[in-house]
Amino acid sequence: MNYFRKSLLLIACLTLWSTGSLSAEDRYSQSADGMAVYIGILPAEMIREHRVIHQGREGITTREQHLIVTVVDEESGQRIEDAEVAARIRHEGHAGTYRSLEPMSIADTITYGNFFSFPEEGGYHLQLRIKRSGEPATEMEFHHRHVLE
Repeated sequence: MNYFRKSLLLIACLTLWSTGSLSAEDRYSQSADGMAVYIGILPAEMIREHRVIHQGREGITTREQHLIVTVVDEESGQRIEDAEVAARIRHEGHAGTYRSLEPMSIADTITYGNFFSFPEEGGYHLQLRIKRSGEPATEMEFHHRHVLE
């Protein structure tokens, strides 16, 4: 995929996440405890030009993916920008450890993200833990089928 097409795809994805317009039927969204949660997984190579760095890591290997999580209050429709969000990836019996997702400013709103390695093709379980002040932690699990190019 050339640079121009990658840039357009990135802009389209970021626009969807920044506006919260992903469909509730989308397999990359779930609702729990009054929150709508949307995830996106992009090849790290696609955002190389944007210099996203998390905890001293840049996603520069071909198997690195950048996970983006958007959390929205279902009642008000407002972004939840003060949560603590963590994720871990499981694949065929191999469970990683939880890694903090860092707040990122995209289109003047906050999303959460970090880099993860998806070393093989196949099904992955993505577990999220979302902690809001004064509330018990909410846990969710998403399923993602990863395909190597």
